[in-house]
Amino acid sequence: MNYKELMAADIPIASAIISYGEDWKIERVNTEFVKLSGYTERDLGESGRDQLITEKDSYLFEETLAQAIATKMPADQVLRIRRKDQEIRWVAFRSSVFHYIDAVPYLLVVFWDIDHQKRKEISQEILKKKYEMMERLSHEYPFDLDVKSWTMMRSHRLMELRGVYGTEDVYYPVDEEVRSLSPVDHKPFLDAMHEAAMVVKSDSVDARFNISKDGEAPRYQWFRTYYRSVTNAEGEIIRIIGRSFNIDMDKSLQEEVRRDPLTQLLNKLEVQKEVTRYIEENPNKCSVLFLIDIDNFKGINDNFGHTFGDTVIMDMAKQIQSQFRMNDIVGRVGGDEFLVFMKNTTVEKAEEKAKLLCHSLEKKYMGQKLHYRLSASIGMAVYAKDGDNYRTLFEKADHAMYRAKQAGKDGYQLAQEEDCGPVKNTRHVIDRQEQISQDDRNFLAFTISLMAHARDLDGSLNLLLKRIAERYHLDMVAVMENAEDDSGMVMTNYYSNVFSFYDRSFIPGMHPMLKKLKPGEYLIFDPQIDGIVLPPQDSRRESKVENNNNTALITKFEYVGEKIGEVVYLSMDLNRQWKTDEIEMMQELSRALAIFVSLRFRMDESKAQIRQIQRRDPLTNLYNQSAFRETAHEILNRADEKLIYAIEYLDINNFGYVNENYGYKVGDSILKMFAADLSSQPYYNAGCRLYSDFFLVLLCDESKEKLEKNLNLRNRRITNMQNHQYPNSGMGVTAGVYVIEDSRMDIEQAIENANLAWKSAKNAGKQGIMFYESSLRTKRAEEQKIVGEFFEALYRDDFRMYLQPKFILGERHVYGAEALARWRRPDGTILPPAYFMDPLEKIGYITELDFYIFEEVLKTLDKWERQKRRKLVISTNFSGRHFDTDGEEFLNRIQHIFSKYTVPAEYVEIEVTEGVLVKNVHVLERCVNRLHEMGFRVSIDDFGTGYSSLSVLADMPADVVKIDKSFINKDMNGKKMDILYEIGRMVKILQKDIIIEGVETEEQEKLLINGGFTCGQGYLCNKPIPIGEFEKLYL
Repeated sequence: MNYKELMAADIPIASAIISYGEDWKIERVNTEFVKLSGYTERDLGESGRDQLITEKDSYLFEETLAQAIATKMPADQVLRIRRKDQEIRWVAFRSSVFHYIDAVPYLLVVFWDIDHQKRKEISQEILKKKYEMMERLSHEYPFDLDVKSWTMMRSHRLMELRGVYGTEDVYYPVDEEVRSLSPVDHKPFLDAMHEAAMVVKSDSVDARFNISKDGEAPRYQWFRTYYRSVTNAEGEIIRIIGRSFNIDMDKSLQEEVRRDPLTQLLNKLEVQKEVTRYIEENPNKCSVLFLIDIDNFKGINDNFGHTFGDTVIMDMAKQIQSQFRMNDIVGRVGGDEFLVFMKNTTVEKAEEKAKLLCHSLEKKYMGQKLHYRLSASIGMAVYAKDGDNYRTLFEKADHAMYRAKQAGKDGYQLAQEEDCGPVKNTRHVIDRQEQISQDDRNFLAFTISLMAHARDLDGSLNLLLKRIAERYHLDMVAVMENAEDDSGMVMTNYYSNVFSFYDRSFIPGMHPMLKKLKPGEYLIFDPQIDGIVLPPQDSRRESKVENNNNTALITKFEYVGEKIGEVVYLSMDLNRQWKTDEIEMMQELSRALAIFVSLRFRMDESKAQIRQIQRRDPLTNLYNQSAFRETAHEILNRADEKLIYAIEYLDINNFGYVNENYGYKVGDSILKMFAADLSSQPYYNAGCRLYSDFFLVLLCDESKEKLEKNLNLRNRRITNMQNHQYPNSGMGVTAGVYVIEDSRMDIEQAIENANLAWKSAKNAGKQGIMFYESSLRTKRAEEQKIVGEFFEALYRDDFRMYLQPKFILGERHVYGAEALARWRRPDGTILPPAYFMDPLEKIGYITELDFYIFEEVLKTLDKWERQKRRKLVISTNFSGRHFDTDGEEFLNRIQHIFSKYTVPAEYVEIEVTEGVLVKNVHVLERCVNRLHEMGFRVSIDDFGTGYSSLSVLADMPADVVKIDKSFINKDMNGKKMDILYEIGRMVKILQKDIIIEGVETEEQEKLLINGGFTCGQGYLCNKPIPIGEFEKLYL
């Protein structure tokens, strides 16, 4: 059967006979083919063949035919055809050699319409790519759980955290995936998922994810997953979807606040919260509260020092923690006191645990002529037998602990019914035996040591007051600081086992006798005679004591110059006699306390300075961003209705030129001068330096017209001054201004509007001021539309590669081309780069377009190679966004795409804009070296538009420098040409090729030839044109 008979047969599938000599030709088609394509044999014989296969896929079609001929085996491919009615449809086809006529192969090619299926696949791929890009930009990680199969997606992005690359999103059983979480988080996570699978719910769950590779020790980071249940049409929950965020830093900060800094156990406040929470959630479970006090610990600190004492405390903490379960609550609630809440246990098990604990905490320490034995006294209270709340259980355990001390220490006691209320003077009696052998001089040494090792001055001061009260059997020790106007005293620190006061209580007035007292002197007060007054007691506390049943020794001290304070040593024993040696000791202690107060005052001053620094830019002393927003909000809240307020977003033009040519010190001095000028104007309200040479200012004036006039005067003054001082710098100010219509509006919206106005001024090349107009918002919406449509257009192949010739000046001989992108809309209109490049650059999507065009270049060169056409070098552009990080992803993708083709690398030229030389010169230099290793040429595009210097260019191993068209535009003059000639001369010295961009007229061509330039690019030769047209003209 010959091919004519074959096509005449009633084959129920679209088929064609194609001959492939020097070029391919459709010889015959059947009825099904006509239905599929709309073309008849006559159409195809005239001009339809060139229209049938889309330009994007023509080389794929030819390659598949060539493969079938070369291998003598069927070859398959998927591509797009253009129907006669111009509709684009996806088809799959298979080609195989049918027979030969005069040595020319004839192939049978059959086609299947897969348009519907393919478009669904593309839509899914578009969504996937879009989400991947959004995830990378927003640092989100997708979460997906299939309820029916109870499997969970293992995100490839989470796997990248573990150093595993190139994986796909794969679903695994939930129970298997949960193993990547910390064991502590298994149950909470599974409980949350089971609940969301049963009841429609939106919530979040925190869990620690293991970021280590397989076989390595686990390293966990905190992630928060926001999730929601998804139902089908019948209301059944079929999936749980959401997004995960890395919150490890936030958790670390939160955990740091909850922990005791020395032992890393929970602090006292957090212990109380955790115990209270557990009791509320588990009211019917038996639990036991342990209060553990280290016996004789004071002797360790006094004789071995606080550094050693800290080590002992840390060791004790580890011992205690190791004795209990992971879910039991363990904390440090005092200097040498620990608390454990043993959950869901029995009294018998708790007693066994107490015995083991006493044994493990028994330690001996020896020094010079010293032998110290440490042990633990433990008090235990049972929930709910001894109490149903934290405070009651703590008090009961406290009583039991001191009974354990009275019984000889190194033991435990269970709480009893008579253990009620807070422990009072019993601890004096117990501790006295430990302290009786220590003289006052050693206690002073302890005081100085405590001060020297203090991490927390307030905490150390409170601890010292407690120790003083315990040692000298006092009921209160308090530090007072006098108000600067002598209107009274403020109690800043106190320790008491009978009184409770509000923090920093104020005592109005001052006793006449105290006023006469000089620093270093003392008074003994009998309240029944002298009428000493204490601050009002804290009404929130149950324990209140009458003020007049006491006696007090009061000393006066001086700190930080002439500031005055007092220390009150108070006893409830009205018969107490203050001995001479005791009074002398109290005076010494008061001097030591004065040092504490002085140190705290200086620290508070430093903190205030730090807060000031934290709110200010250190270079200009303007506000930082957060402080500016806060201040602007406050000012606008009390805005004067007679005035207008505005936000100004501005920067200094060509500031990078100054840094590069005059140095960073000069740049810093300009910024300081600029900030000083801004803040000295009468219309200035507040300002901040965003970064580099970018500023935000809140302005205020009588009218918009007056404000605009004042700002123009300011800009002219600054521009003239700077250009006089730094000639040829071209410095000036570009500003965007938004006049605030409603002082209650969101400050962020006002800043964004000012920023839009600034961008518009910049894009227009304007050195001046632009006020916000509503049309700018419309432009922003258009940009967002472009970004929203980008990925769909990319996968629809709406982007076309155009080529603009590079030519020899004077000869017009084309030796290469630059690949440029054009966006062909479904209606056939072609969008120029000016429409879409900036929006894609801003959001970062430009990188995907760059790689798309790069692959189109490789496809074209590959096609030319097979067609034996003339070889030309094609350059393709890459945005500076590729070099914002370390450039590794850029290089890996270049290598991956390039490996798919057999194109010699020397025919590909990678173009990067000059701006990268300023921003990321070291990253670019490393990437250029790697590109050279791969065999590519590299060119620096738009040279002369940025702020880079020839010295930077000299160190950059680029092959080609492209001079920006601004040097030869219509207002070109002798001075500009002299600069261009000099740049050309120096670039040649660097042994780099030069191309002049924007050559449009013969006059320009002649000037360039006279200057020694040989290569150009521009409309004089041709504009950017489609590939087909370029091939016809130049190949």
